[in-house]
Amino acid sequence: MKSSKNKIRLIAVVSTGVAAGAGALIWAHTPINFIRPVLAEATQSPAASSSQGDHAHATTTAGTDAKFVTKYTCPMHPQIIEDHPGTCPICGMDLVAKQFPAKSSEQSAAPAAADAAHDHARHAETAPTATQTPSTPTAEKPAPDAKFVTKYTCPMHPQIIEDHPGTCPICGMTLVPKLFPAGTKDNTGSAATTSEQKAAAPVVSESAPLPEVAVAPRTLRDMNVVMARAQWRNLTRQIHSVGLVALDENRLSHVHPRASGWVETLNVRALGDTVKKGETLLTVYSPDILSAEKDFLVALKSGMPEMRDAARDRLRLLSVPESVIEQIARTGKVARTIPVLAPQSGYISVINLRDGMYVTPNLDMFTIADASKIWVQVEVLPRDMEQVAVGQPAEMTVDGVPGRVWKGTVDFIYPELDPKSRTLKVRLVFDNPDGVLKPNQFAEVGIRGVAQADVLTVPTSAVIPTPQGARVVRKNADGSFQPVRVDVGQSADGWTQITAGLSPDDRVVASGQFLIDSESSIQASFARMTGTAQPADDAASAASGQHQH
Repeated sequence: MKSSKNKIRLIAVVSTGVAAGAGALIWAHTPINFIRPVLAEATQSPAASSSQGDHAHATTTAGTDAKFVTKYTCPMHPQIIEDHPGTCPICGMDLVAKQFPAKSSEQSAAPAAADAAHDHARHAETAPTATQTPSTPTAEKPAPDAKFVTKYTCPMHPQIIEDHPGTCPICGMTLVPKLFPAGTKDNTGSAATTSEQKAAAPVVSESAPLPEVAVAPRTLRDMNVVMARAQWRNLTRQIHSVGLVALDENRLSHVHPRASGWVETLNVRALGDTVKKGETLLTVYSPDILSAEKDFLVALKSGMPEMRDAARDRLRLLSVPESVIEQIARTGKVARTIPVLAPQSGYISVINLRDGMYVTPNLDMFTIADASKIWVQVEVLPRDMEQVAVGQPAEMTVDGVPGRVWKGTVDFIYPELDPKSRTLKVRLVFDNPDGVLKPNQFAEVGIRGVAQADVLTVPTSAVIPTPQGARVVRKNADGSFQPVRVDVGQSADGWTQITAGLSPDDRVVASGQFLIDSESSIQASFARMTGTAQPADDAASAASGQHQH
């Protein structure tokens, strides 16, 4: 029992020794570069400190044999380089050690002095003395012979330079100290950031001209850039729509009896039957017509011309054919049945009677449609209303007859918009001599709009639509390219009207302009971010100097 306890104690002692040795080994191999300066001074022995100081002095001294020195930089902002550990003045991250080429002896001592003054200013700010409180840091007074002075600037807007700590008047970030050549002037003037200073900051306008872009000739060939010239031309827009074929209502005839009677003989019996003008549709027996025939015979025998003419006109009003009236006058006998003739040629679109039916004057016995001309009803969008006028030419194609095009005209424009679709109805007329076009058939229609004479146009492919408006890429006299904003009008046949923004004979990019426009937009975005973009007042004056049509 006692021996087992001794074994447990021995294992514990050995484990403790191994752990202590491992910790000492790890501590010995820990790089001194990752220890904060205060901790390094507290943990190192005097001998180690002196040896390390000699080693660092030997490394950073610009000797003939040293080619690299150790400095500290920020991983996120590599422009921040310090001679000592610390934190990044922009993002606050810990600086990391990195090897940099050693400065040669031929270099000027001014940059080294600037770095030393910068480090001294940073130490004075981070470690305040008894005469300087942390809450109110002040800039270091430059020596009479100093070539650099410490001022405060914004990391995001380097054009903001102050001689005192504060905040950026543009983005509100805290200003950081930085060395500037002696004599550098402040760009904001006063010591406090007021509303007047913020109002005085440059305002970048969206209407400012975009930067120019220079492109090498070989690059233009590789991009397949195609140039075009702004020129005057007559522009006629083609309005496209979908229509519905319908019968010409002016060519429909309704057949009604003029007197009540009975159908004796029905010659036309089915819908779609074709008839010719003057053809007998049916025969009717009517007591009223028979009575009028007898009166006509009496008037003929009386020898009175006035009575004879009155009886003849009565038969005509009852739709008795002229041939039947002459037959009655020649034979002296009445006709028991009267034929009903077709008033026009066409086909039967409506039929409402059968053999033996009793018919009255209010009965629509037949409807005859003449399809030699047809109507097409189309709907025009409100933006195209001014481009449509009566008599304009139109073209039509139908799916049932591929490859054939019908020519027609605008016959009527309805005075009201459709209450549901808010479109304008337009009626077109087309010839249909062979009857190929059928009612209720869909058709694709193109109407030639009102011609616009002598308008400045560019190829439609040259226009770049954007949410802020259209623009084109113009080639300047010096060979550079610049996107310019333009006002566009109608488009037709691959050309677009330019109402403002270009002059005649200006050369624009018709193909490949998107790459040039993107490059100019990127440059403009960088200019707005750095505050070097042209202010609104200067942009307005520059825009007024441009050639506009």
